[in-house]
Formats: sequence, structure tokens, C-alpha cells
Amino acid sequence: MSDIVYYKAGVTDAEILAQYRILFILEFLGTQPQSEVDNLHKEFKKYFEETIVEGSCIAYIAKAGDQIAGHGVLVYRRQPGNFKNPSGKVGYIMNMYTIPSFRRKGICTTILKALMDEARTNGITAFELHATQDGEPVYIKNNFYKHSEPTYRKYE
Repeated sequence: MSDIVYYKAGVTDAEILAQYRILFILEFLGTQPQSEVDNLHKEFKKYFEETIVEGSCIAYIAKAGDQIAGHGVLVYRRQPGNFKNPSGKVGYIMNMYTIPSFRRKGICTTILKALMDEARTNGITAFELHATQDGEPVYIKNNFYKHSEPTYRKYE
């Protein structure tokens, strides 16, 4: 296996980010109708093209030779602050996904650290994410803790 190379994704990588986000969702939720997969892929690609250009998200990709090994995204957002984060600036980490054959090689941790290091240079000191059960050990190892505040959602 080739050495893993990490790089910051640019707008030309939007297709890769969209494709691997779909892989993650399908692995998590199972098979979905192809028409819905195609529509979601189109929306993801557009999202990454726009947010990378405007600078509201950063992404890192890991490659082994010509093969994508994993990727991760951090979205910048601002909300009213609190006592621990008065500025309200938050880096929301998402799309952390490693291809199954590359797991347990430190790829997720390396990408996580790269995202957070870059975000810190932009004044971000608070980070949030939602984790799968398989991903929890990586985040706990990197000093994330499970917050007691529940998340509620409504789709209309």
C-alpha cells in the first residue's frame, strides 16, 4: 500500500467530496432509490463548490496513490456566544469518512487535526460534530466529549 498523502481540497474536488459523502450515507442508512442518490449527489456537489469558493468550509482529502482513502469537512458558522465561547464562532466537523479498507490507520485523526489546526488560524476555538458509534473513539481520543443537550429535528 502506498503512503497516505493529505491535501486541502479545492473547488475542483467538489465531485470527490460529494461522491464520498454519498458513500458514507449509504453505508450508514443502507440502499436508497437511485433517483434520490443522484439528486443528493447533485446537491452535495453544488454545496461544496459554493462553500469552498466562499470560504465557509474547508475540506481535507487523504489519498493512497490514486485511491481516495478518506476525507473530512469543517463548516464555519457563527451563533450567539456563551460563557465558554463568547464569540460564537464554531467549527462544525462533518463528512469524516474513511474507506473501510483504510480504517484504523490514523487517517481520521490526521484529517481531524488538519481541519482543527486550520480553523484555529481563523479564530475558531469551539468545535462540534455528530458521531457514529464507530467514530466515537476517535473523537473521544481527541478530547471531544458527549454533550448532554439533545438534538431535535423537524422536516417539512
